[in-house]
Amino acid sequence: MTKEHDARAVIREYIKRFGDTPQVDDESLPERTFRWKEDLFEYQRNFIDDPSHFKTALCSRRSGKTYACCYYLIETATKHPDSLSAYIGLSRRSAKRLMWQEMKRANRKYMLGIKFNNSELVATLQNGAQVILTGANDEADIDKLRGSTYRLVVLDEAASFGAHMDSLVEEVLEPALVDHNGTLAMIGTPSAACSGLFYRATTEPDFGYTNHHWTILENPYIPHAKDWLDRRMKQKGWNDENPIYLREWRGRWIRSFDSLVYKFNESRNVVNTLPWDDHDWHYILGVDLGYEDATAFIIGAFCEDLPDFYIVEDYKSSKMLPSDIAEKIKQYDREYDFRVMVADTGGLGKSIVEEFRYRHGLAIRAAEKRNKLSYIELMNSDLSASRIKVLEGCSVLDEWRLLQWDEDRPKEDDRFENHLSDAALYAWRESRHYASVPREVEPETGSEEYYKRLSDRHEKQLLDKLEHGEGSLWWENIRH
Repeated sequence: MTKEHDARAVIREYIKRFGDTPQVDDESLPERTFRWKEDLFEYQRNFIDDPSHFKTALCSRRSGKTYACCYYLIETATKHPDSLSAYIGLSRRSAKRLMWQEMKRANRKYMLGIKFNNSELVATLQNGAQVILTGANDEADIDKLRGSTYRLVVLDEAASFGAHMDSLVEEVLEPALVDHNGTLAMIGTPSAACSGLFYRATTEPDFGYTNHHWTILENPYIPHAKDWLDRRMKQKGWNDENPIYLREWRGRWIRSFDSLVYKFNESRNVVNTLPWDDHDWHYILGVDLGYEDATAFIIGAFCEDLPDFYIVEDYKSSKMLPSDIAEKIKQYDREYDFRVMVADTGGLGKSIVEEFRYRHGLAIRAAEKRNKLSYIELMNSDLSASRIKVLEGCSVLDEWRLLQWDEDRPKEDDRFENHLSDAALYAWRESRHYASVPREVEPETGSEEYYKRLSDRHEKQLLDKLEHGEGSLWWENIRH
C-alpha cells in the first residue's frame, strides 16, 4: 500500500467514526485550500483569477465548471473571514444536487474542516465564513435572498432561468454585492432559446461582463473525451453542425426550435388584449402541485363561439402548504367562477385532491395525465394554428422559451422548469374551444346583403307555411 492510499484509508476510517468534517488547525486551512488550486487546469484558474466583478463561464457539459466554482466559493470564504457567499441554482433541489456533494468531497480530500448544515444547506468554515446553497426559480425564492451582503455569488444553470433572472440580478444580487465590492459569476451551458440575460452577457461585448469559454475537450481529467464524443456522434447520427452537439458539447449558442417542447411563436400566440366584449366566457383552472418544486396555477378561458383557447393569468410559488394552495384556489374561483378545476397531485398523492374537495369545499378533480407526449403534440398543433393565445406578461411564456426535450429520452429535460407548462396542458385538455360554433355576423342594415337575407327569410317562412298546409300559392287566389 502506498503512502497516498494509506492516508486515504485513515481519512475513510475517520469519517466512518466521526462524520465527514475532519477538524484541522486554523493556520493550516489556507495552505490546504490553496494547494487545491494546483489541481485546477488553466481554463478554470483563468476564470477564478479574473479580477472582473461581473463574469461568465459558457461551457459544455462535463467541462469541470461546477468543480471550479466549488473551489472558487471555498477560496473566497477562506480569504474573507465571517463573510457570506452564495451558490444559486435554478431550484434548491438542483443546487443541492450539483454543488453540495462536490463541497463535501473537497472537504474530505483536502481536510478543510468545513461544517455542513444539511437541512439549511449552509457550509461554515473555521474562520466563520459561510457558503449557502439555494434556488431562485420564482419570486418567492428571490425574496429570500434580499437583505444579505455577499462576497461572491455563483449563479449556475444561468441559461435555464426565465425572465425573472433580470430582477434577480438587477434588484437583488447586484445591490447585495455593493457593500463588499463582491463578484457575480454566471455559469452554464447554452440553451436552444437564444435569449435572456445570460445570452446577452455572453454575446454582447458592451454588456459589462468578461467572458470565459471552455469545453469537455479542454478538461484534462477526461483525456478520452474526443473518442467518446466521436462514438456518441456516430451513434446519434450527428455531424459537426448538429445543434445539440454544438450546444451541449461545444458550448455554443445555436437557436433550434426543434429542441423546444412547445412550438409557440411570439407574433402568433401572444396577445396584448383579449376579446372580452359580447362573449360568454368559461374559465378553467389547471394546477400543478408541488412543495420544493413550485406549485403552478394557470387560468384558461374559452367561449362557445370562438375557436381559441386563452391563457389569461398564471402564478407559481414553492413551499406552499395545502391550506395556502386551497386559499389561492378560492381567491381565483371568486374572481373567475371556474367551470372546471383540475390538479396534478405530483408527489403529494391523490389524497390532497380529496382534502381540497371535502375539507375546503373545492370542486376540484385530479388532472388527466395519460398520453402526455401525444397531448403535447396536439397542443402544439393548436399553437401552430394560432388557436392558443397567451396574454403578454404571463410567466408560462418564460418556460416555453426555454423548455427543451431531453436528448436521450422522449421526455422534457429536467434542467428546465415545466410546472406552469404542465398546468397549462391540464387546463387546455379540459377546454372545449375546438367545439365552438362561429356566431353568425349580421350584415349592416340597409346593405345589399341585408336585403338579400331579409328576402331569403321571407321566402323560407312562406315555403314552410305551404309545406304544413297553412297557405296556398298566390296565383291560386287570382279569380278569373
